[in-house]
Amino acid sequence: MWKLFCKKCGFEGEEDKYYPFCPVCKSSLYIKGEKPKFNSILGEGNTPSVKENINGYEVYFKMEYLNPTGSFKDRGVSYSLQLASSLKYKCAVEDSSGNTGISTAAYSSRLGLKSKIVIPKTAPQGKKALLKSLNAEIIESNTRDEASLIAEDLSRSCFYVSHARNPFFIEGMKSIAKEIEKIKPRGVIIPSSSFSLFLGTYYGLKEIGINAKMFAVQGIETASLKEFIDPIYESKGKESKLADGLALKKSPRGEDAIKALKESNGGLIVLDDDEIKLGLKKLWQMGYMVEPTSATSYIALIRLIELNYDVNDYVLMLTGNGLKFYDLIEKIL
Repeated sequence: MWKLFCKKCGFEGEEDKYYPFCPVCKSSLYIKGEKPKFNSILGEGNTPSVKENINGYEVYFKMEYLNPTGSFKDRGVSYSLQLASSLKYKCAVEDSSGNTGISTAAYSSRLGLKSKIVIPKTAPQGKKALLKSLNAEIIESNTRDEASLIAEDLSRSCFYVSHARNPFFIEGMKSIAKEIEKIKPRGVIIPSSSFSLFLGTYYGLKEIGINAKMFAVQGIETASLKEFIDPIYESKGKESKLADGLALKKSPRGEDAIKALKESNGGLIVLDDDEIKLGLKKLWQMGYMVEPTSATSYIALIRLIELNYDVNDYVLMLTGNGLKFYDLIEKIL
């Protein structure tokens, strides 16, 4: 048996009842009790960790873009939608810049759920085409934040995956910690917007007794953590539109992310489009066919080296597949 509860206002839900966010204050919820256990559906997880020598340092690239639908989101979506199925939901809704929506549509289809995906009009055409091919109902919004409001309204009748607030999504993400346990990472670099992968990795590592420095990488236009903490590095440009996976301007998990950064002695790195382009070109030249958001991990590593960090045994999360961006990649590379 499990319950969801809110640390901010004290709300406590009914046993085995899902709430996508706190119904009182809309904050993120947390789980207490025995958490459900689910297996892999499409082979999600168990992605390779490839050792690379970068400027004399041995680091590892965690190839999350090789998950079934091309992003790390498959871990959290699979866990969340298996929960939805067990709770007898008939449909699922998600607000997404693309990857979570694609994952939600694919796993919904596999589990016999209808999917409704709320996506900004500015999302890449390649991702929209993939959603249509997965029979998702696409609902377009003007902004990323508006997409969240629309999804909240739809959550009254459908299971809201809510990767920005769903505690079960975080549980799905924790599986990555076991996969990098043998590396004994001294640091982990993660592109971060909703902080599901960031916090899932952090909590998962703590549960197995590994204390790694956590580095969150954000786009300069949507660096939500800058309000609370000074970046250890910040680009000089003004735009970060290429990294559409970092489009969320506000995250309900911001406070948890700040706590993780401070507890782990990590830091915030903020990048612009010029640096993202450089990282993307380098990764593709190395054979890593990732999307622009993933490129922030590589540039963050280079900047940490320039700041005299010892990055041996650091893990870089390569979060999304670049083949979804075939039209954009052609223009950049």
